[in-house]
Amino acid sequence: MTTNKINAESMQKAYDENYQTFLNKNHDYGNSFELSLDKHGLVAGIVRISDKYNRLVNLTKNENRVLESKSDTFKDMANYCLMQAVWLEEL
Repeated sequence: MTTNKINAESMQKAYDENYQTFLNKNHDYGNSFELSLDKHGLVAGIVRISDKYNRLVNLTKNENRVLESKSDTFKDMANYCLMQAVWLEEL
């Protein structure tokens, strides 16, 4: 018997954690992602998302020596994708 790990509660928890990560990173780094989008356009976001994708591929293929987990990388990618979408909607 398998348990249902992906449910409304677990998704809400993940959204809340990602939102807090967004707030913390914006506090520490400033709004560098949006500044990059404003300066370089859509491609700036695509490059950052692509970097996260490539990191996932390498974390999957190779022995991990970094502290960032695959889960953390997926969450970062999700935040970048959502920030990109919000930026596009605000144009």
